[in-house]
Amino acid sequence: MNLIKASILGFFLNFSFSLFVLAENNEQALEDYTARIKRISLMTQNLEESLNFFTMVIGFKIDFKGTLPPGKEPFLGPVFNIDTNKPINRALLSTSKEPRGLFLIEQKEMKRSSIDDIRSVVLVVEVDSLEKTLTRAKIFESFATETITDVTPEGETFSEAMILSPAGHAILVYQLKANKEIKNRSSL
Repeated sequence: MNLIKASILGFFLNFSFSLFVLAENNEQALEDYTARIKRISLMTQNLEESLNFFTMVIGFKIDFKGTLPPGKEPFLGPVFNIDTNKPINRALLSTSKEPRGLFLIEQKEMKRSSIDDIRSVVLVVEVDSLEKTLTRAKIFESFATETITDVTPEGETFSEAMILSPAGHAILVYQLKANKEIKNRSSL
């Protein structure tokens, strides 16, 4: 019985020490953070359909579109678990603030996500007009949630809704609300 108690106590002491070390490392990471998200890569069954959606609905601009010859990108195979012995259609897109932040890769054999699937990735995009974005999404017959309004930790009001791209990508589109006090001052 004492051996079991000693084992349990040893486990909790070890676990507590590990949490302490992680917390200490996390504080250091906060002081030294320099990471930057360069881009997100999304797989799609139909590149043209996705390009139309991301440009016409969300407001991205196409920077590059092309076909990669077989065997020219060795890292794509292991990273995305795709056959690089076939040509790969791909495109890079930008927003007005992030150059080449979205990389679309066509994989016709990929299963299209259903509305009920769990989403492991959500792309979050600020838009100028949430209402206009949702109207354009309806034209594409995209699923959209209800719009909610909330406040950021910094005190900024925003509205957001999630829409699905034709390939099933979850995209949280949001619009920051202008501060009424600043808006009223600028009209004086």
